[in-house]
Amino acid sequence: MEIKTDLALESFESAQKTTIEGVIVKETENATIVDVVNENGARELSKPVGKYITLEIQSFINNTDIFDGRLDDFSSILNSMLPENITSVLVAGIGNANITADALGPRTQKYVLSTRHIMEELSSNKAFENLFCVSAISTGVLGDTGIETSEIISGIVQKIKPSCVIAVDALASSSETRLGTTVQFSSTGIIPGSGVGNHRNEISKKTLGVPVIGIGIPTVVNTCILNKGENSGTYVTPREIDRIIEQGAKLIGMGINASFQKGISHRDLFALVG
Repeated sequence: MEIKTDLALESFESAQKTTIEGVIVKETENATIVDVVNENGARELSKPVGKYITLEIQSFINNTDIFDGRLDDFSSILNSMLPENITSVLVAGIGNANITADALGPRTQKYVLSTRHIMEELSSNKAFENLFCVSAISTGVLGDTGIETSEIISGIVQKIKPSCVIAVDALASSSETRLGTTVQFSSTGIIPGSGVGNHRNEISKKTLGVPVIGIGIPTVVNTCILNKGENSGTYVTPREIDRIIEQGAKLIGMGINASFQKGISHRDLFALVG
């Protein structure tokens, strides 16, 4: 029985092997790094060649304080994946704001401190000389806009030319225990809907021409995981999904802020966007 998952770690676990040629797995105190280094590894995991880091966090259902060290863990991982010498970044919130389990991207965009429109105005003010250029957008979905998400982001990238794109999207998991307790970072970007079998055009360096970092939190799981039956193509989400999405968006948005706006304290950043 094949269970779709967006998490590279779960794909490795489902292979039921201790090693896979072309896949390097390392564990740290609170994260697992899966490096897919060649095409054999990519075939085995059904994931593109690249780096995937899974950060384990306390469940948002019972713990909503993001100032407990999680921001530091998040920004440390994100900083390790950023390309060198970047001067600007575009954060793209992907998903349907009207469907709670798919609203992680749009909600995250609301917590991102966008600064591109004020960079020139504040350039002469020494108090803001370390302000980083950030743009943010919520792309909507094809059914509402009539435009592929990848086309929207590509058009913006061509116009404003960011050094890097961070794409945020809700993910599908093959384990109910990872819902709202896991953040995945990937150097390969995102293929919206891939975890639930609804593939859209990929958002990656290959399609956009700039590095793309994908960030997501699992919010849905296939019903067959719960009832141990056949893969029905039906996905369910926890009843606490509202809290998972809101707190997850807050962590990701604030984690992005903490990574780029290093001259502003975490609590001051939250006061600006929260």
